[in-house]
Amino acid sequence: MSLFNKVIGRARRDYWRWKYHRAARHILATRPLERGELPFTLLSMVHQRDVSSYLVAVKSFAHFLNPSRIVVVCDPSIGPADRATLKRHLPHVDLREAHEFVHPDIPRGGTWERLFAIAHYVEDSYVVQLDADTLTVRPVPEVLESIRKGTGFVLGEMPDTPLRSLEAAREYALPWAGPGAHVQAIAETEMIHVGLPQDARYIRGCSGFTGFPRSSTMRATMTDYSRRMGARLGEHWKRWGTEQVTSNYLVSNTPGIQPLPFPKYGTPDVATAETAFYHFIGSMRFINNKYEAASRHAIRLINSAPA
Repeated sequence: MSLFNKVIGRARRDYWRWKYHRAARHILATRPLERGELPFTLLSMVHQRDVSSYLVAVKSFAHFLNPSRIVVVCDPSIGPADRATLKRHLPHVDLREAHEFVHPDIPRGGTWERLFAIAHYVEDSYVVQLDADTLTVRPVPEVLESIRKGTGFVLGEMPDTPLRSLEAAREYALPWAGPGAHVQAIAETEMIHVGLPQDARYIRGCSGFTGFPRSSTMRATMTDYSRRMGARLGEHWKRWGTEQVTSNYLVSNTPGIQPLPFPKYGTPDVATAETAFYHFIGSMRFINNKYEAASRHAIRLINSAPA
């Protein structure tokens, strides 16, 4: 790509980012969210740059499924003004520090602290992990059914995303596991070699929206998995993306695990008129007006709720 095209591409991203943030800040004029009654914990890790985005994400989700508990794991970038904003809009939020959720057997940074926080809260509650770059615009009955049944769910990457044995997961990932491969593909090809249970399973999902049933063993399973994979992959295990592999492994081995219907739950490039839940991953966030338009729609829904 030429320097000129790079400059033009960056200018376009900056323009769409500016348009998006101008729309997202309207969430600050919405009413505070009241505590819900549904028996689950909604947990997110939030960076300072994503406070407004997170408020759109959490309020749009709670418009359809309002949890009895909301937890934010605060990135170190979150300051006093950000905390005040979060408390003003989510008066019952439990603000926790990222450094509270560390362990010698898991990497630091990325979203590992978030996953370890989930392992804490899942001991007494169903936990839904919600990324700040998500939007809920229609009812999500599949999520409610999973919560009520105590079964796991995950965002899939295709229609009928399969639940695979570790051997099948390795075979599927091998084409992407060559030189310079993403650590996710590397990890997925190596899981079979680290002494995990023979009946263990794996689903290639996205950790941005995942449902974890109550469990007294998730913390031990998580640290054991990380120890084994770290010994196998060495420094690679500290790379961005290993938390997602671990999240996928953990939820894959929960009772009744199901991928959410695709593309009813998915990224904006595959959305249809029936899409209820969007995940605006980084490469799709500021390339056009879809994130801005969907956020404006979500904020209108939030404002339409009776006082």
